[in-house]
Order: sequence, then structure tokens, then C-alpha cells
Amino acid sequence: MKLEKLSNIALYSCIGIGVVCFALFFLVDYNNMDFDGVHVSPALTDLLLILMYALFALTAGLTVWSLVRGALINSGNTGPSPTGIAGGKVTLLTWATVIVALIIGVVAGLGEEAYTTVSGKTTSAGMVTVVDMWLWAIYILAIVAIVAVVVSMSGWLTKSATSKQ
Repeated sequence: MKLEKLSNIALYSCIGIGVVCFALFFLVDYNNMDFDGVHVSPALTDLLLILMYALFALTAGLTVWSLVRGALINSGNTGPSPTGIAGGKVTLLTWATVIVALIIGVVAGLGEEAYTTVSGKTTSAGMVTVVDMWLWAIYILAIVAIVAVVVSMSGWLTKSATSKQ
């Protein structure tokens, strides 16, 4: 089986599983009231948490696998990139974007107050700031990723980077 076909099957499977899990979350006993009679406690919250942990683990594993595979494949390659796009610059730009996104998240989350749930459990202001930092970073990186995909799909960088003969 071709790698591209396998990749498409994996992508569509992940999307399908996600859609089914979210549909079940919203359709099965979603309006289950919490013990206080005010807050909603959906019955399948654990399903979504398991899905998110599984997707995170899958993403982390594939990232490590890609890094190792890429390093092994490119370990003796000193020539220019076939696309003309400098991988080192892309790596530096990616890390810089992540660091800037985290800094923006910390600055945006400064001054948060402690959060107390209905059941009386209190989360410290520092942890609320950390959660806000990661949320901001996720939003920023998601937008950057969408822009990168659109630019990549347009082929503009590849066309401009390859020499015209």
C-alpha cells in the first residue's frame, strides 16, 4: 500500500472517530445536571478526555518518529533541498513562533485570580495563568498552521524557490 494512501486512511479515520465522539458527547445525555442543579455535567466527558489524550499521544509519537526518520534519511545529504526551501530556516522560524506564542500567552494570562469550582476545589492563580498561556499558544499556533497549510497548498513557496530554466 502506498504511503500516501495509508496517510489518507489514517487522516480520515481520525476525523471520523473525532466526529463520532463529539456527536456522542453532544447527543447522549448532554444536559445531565450536576449535583448543584445549575451546572451541566455531560455523561460522555470521559470519552472526549480519552480521545484528546489518545490524539495527543499519537501526535507526539508521530512527531518523534518523523524527526528520527527525517534525521536518518537526511543524515548524509549535503546538497540543496529538492524544493529549494531551507529546512534549517523553517525549523528556526517554527521554534521562534512557538516561543513567541508562549510569551504572548504568559503576558495575556498575568494577573489571573484563583478559580474555585462549585464543589469547592480551588485552582491557584499560577495554574490558571499556565492554562491560559497554553490556550493562547494553541490558538496562535493553530492560526499559523492554517496559514502555513494554505501557503503550502498554493505552491507559491515551491514555485518561487525552484530555479526557472
